[in-house]
Amino acid sequence: MATIEARKNKAGTITSYRVEWYDNGVRRRQTLPTETDAAKWKHLLEAVKHDTKAAELALLREISRSPSFEDVANGHIERLINVREYTIKRYRGYIKNHFDGLGNLPVDQITEDDLIRWIQRMVKKGCSPKTVANVHGFVHAAMNSAVRRRLRPDNPCNGRLLPKDNATDDKAMFLTMDQVNLIINQADQWHQPMWRLLIGSGLRLGEATALTPSDFQLDAETPSVRITKAYQEMEDGWAVGAPKTKKARRTVALAPSTVEAIRDRVESAERGKPVFTISRDTLVYPQHRQWLDAWYDATKAAIANKDMPLKLEKRPRIHDIRHSHASMMIAGGMNLYELANRLGHESIITTTKTYGHLVPDAHFRAAAMVETALTKSIAS
Repeated sequence: MATIEARKNKAGTITSYRVEWYDNGVRRRQTLPTETDAAKWKHLLEAVKHDTKAAELALLREISRSPSFEDVANGHIERLINVREYTIKRYRGYIKNHFDGLGNLPVDQITEDDLIRWIQRMVKKGCSPKTVANVHGFVHAAMNSAVRRRLRPDNPCNGRLLPKDNATDDKAMFLTMDQVNLIINQADQWHQPMWRLLIGSGLRLGEATALTPSDFQLDAETPSVRITKAYQEMEDGWAVGAPKTKKARRTVALAPSTVEAIRDRVESAERGKPVFTISRDTLVYPQHRQWLDAWYDATKAAIANKDMPLKLEKRPRIHDIRHSHASMMIAGGMNLYELANRLGHESIITTTKTYGHLVPDAHFRAAAMVETALTKSIAS
């Protein structure tokens, strides 16, 4: 229970009021100018069982007429247009999982110090620098929304330094065709056409699972598959929607070996139904999780194969099939602009950032530049 003590000067006149309470066994004191203020603070403390921080937040909410930052962030999400449902789901996950200590503050009361403490809490609970940066990016955008709505004068996220990502592990794996074959040969026979399509086209998993027979032109002069849709994770499950980006709408040429591997599956699929399903009995639902499991099982079997084991330092993910396709295209002479179009990247910057180091000419030019610089240095 909190107590109030009147504070007097030497003349015996009351000058202030001191509230005392215990928070987790620690004695706390707060001096306030009027008895009304002291009584209000005492009431707030007792309402939250003497939790000082909770009482401070309650006081801020009482003083401020602004909505909480969580309400502002949810409003920001509702105002977004041309955003995939999966992105909306991810943003709501940020609010649910990472807004502790920030979301319940009135939006006009949040300071740079509040943001620093919030970032420190995220780091302390084990969030990676990438996760911190992603959530901070959403917070920054929501704060901009608050500024536009005149709920606060500025954006406290501006100029904020985030934790550096010092990780040296490159998640992308680039498999050789021999390594891919070792995995596919250990896979369930029903799944093998899917893996052959992915390594032969570089499609995203969600694009491949959404394909229907009419998307294929297997007997054209240049066989191809047209990408116009993709399975997406919505808030209430999975559904077919637009591809990831505008550039993801594309036509991908297929090699004769890929056509041969998938022809039976394409021609036997029902009109308007998915071509690649996790089992013969599955006609519609993409079963994304099951495809991930199927790839995991195939790689596990390939590694355990005694006759010809797959020797890798780490297990490749299903998305590494796409990375491996890209590396094979580069090795075959495809330039990054052509590769960006084939993979459906919105910007060639993405392609360059992910695969630029694989371009042989770039390595040659870099080596030549170093040699020239070293030669000049020695000569001087």
